[in-house]
Amino acid sequence: MRRLLRSLFGGSKRPDDEPAAAVVEPPPSEPPAAEPPPAEPVETPPVDPDIRPLEPRIGNALEGVAVTPASLAEMMAGPVADELSAYFHDYPPTSLMGGRSRALLFALVRTQRPATAAEVGTFHGGGAEVITRALWENGEGFLHTTDPFGAERCPEIFARWPGELRRLVEFHPLNSMDFFLKLHHRRVALDFVLVDGDHDYELALFDLQMAARLLRPGGIVVMNDSVQTGPFQAAKTFLAANPAWRELGTAIASYDENAPFAGGRASQPGTGFAVLQAPSHWSIGAIPRSWGQAPVAAPLVEGLSLEALPQVTSGHLHYQAILRLFGDGPPQEAKRVGVILVKLDGSARTVAHELAQPMRFQASANAIDPKSTFEIELCWQADPGAPPLALASLPSPLPR
Repeated sequence: MRRLLRSLFGGSKRPDDEPAAAVVEPPPSEPPAAEPPPAEPVETPPVDPDIRPLEPRIGNALEGVAVTPASLAEMMAGPVADELSAYFHDYPPTSLMGGRSRALLFALVRTQRPATAAEVGTFHGGGAEVITRALWENGEGFLHTTDPFGAERCPEIFARWPGELRRLVEFHPLNSMDFFLKLHHRRVALDFVLVDGDHDYELALFDLQMAARLLRPGGIVVMNDSVQTGPFQAAKTFLAANPAWRELGTAIASYDENAPFAGGRASQPGTGFAVLQAPSHWSIGAIPRSWGQAPVAAPLVEGLSLEALPQVTSGHLHYQAILRLFGDGPPQEAKRVGVILVKLDGSARTVAHELAQPMRFQASANAIDPKSTFEIELCWQADPGAPPLALASLPSPLPR
């Protein structure tokens, strides 16, 4: 519980957690302590000579290109893909991806322009270098990358990168579960994720689901080695459960259950990727979903506010709202379950829903720095033929 609270609220300490300060008078006969010697300068390792210079830039034709299935297919069939494939044919030498996969990875980051990217499976940093090169050319963005077996190997590799790239990456020596939980507790929202960890179906599906949970609308998840059954079937299962998502390609749509191991099973020919894109909005479907706890200023919730996008849909939005108070004693929790009748005619709409009974806590007078969180769970029961509910943002508690 203490770990959860510190992750949510920054881990402030109680006064009685601090050791009492002791005042020690030095003996008057002793001379004053000598000045400590100056710290030894920290030497920066030389740049790895195998790393190519950042200039000249590549892929300039990608500037301003929107990421759609059609534009991506056209791009990968044109001269820009030939240019990138030639550049990444045997580079970086430590990468296990094929040259055309590295070209597609670079092109996706250049065109999508993520503010924050993540990678599961650093290995020797080849994929991370492709991503950070694209971020550097974009002039914005940052990469979080993780490898539970790279605690000694990976920092040394990144230390020998050019400073321009080194500043764009943070390495985490964690397994994917701890990695995604760490990002979640730090409230890091992602725009682009490369999943290249364990390729067993169950673990690949977990990585994909956790990546999607932290992804902003319109974000992209790349499943590497989709030619293998685990990543491919994980992507197929995920798309079936999340119909608002789409594949940037046709591998999953053209999958033949009568020939389960036939074909390249890649979204773009010549690559090893299944490329999935989130909808450009928050899509609420039939499977109940929570986005976890978020701090609130006061232990009071009187209602919910929803920002619906322009759409034509109708149905019942089921919700479970949870308010929690953390103080000196056991956590307090209040729940409200209800249904909101929604009927949208094509215009954007703000839905303000009042709870029949507000949720309120009174912190103990002796509580030191009490904290409150709010969690919302949603499930959309659409009328026959109606699409999923599209929201501009996640529901927020009232009052704000």
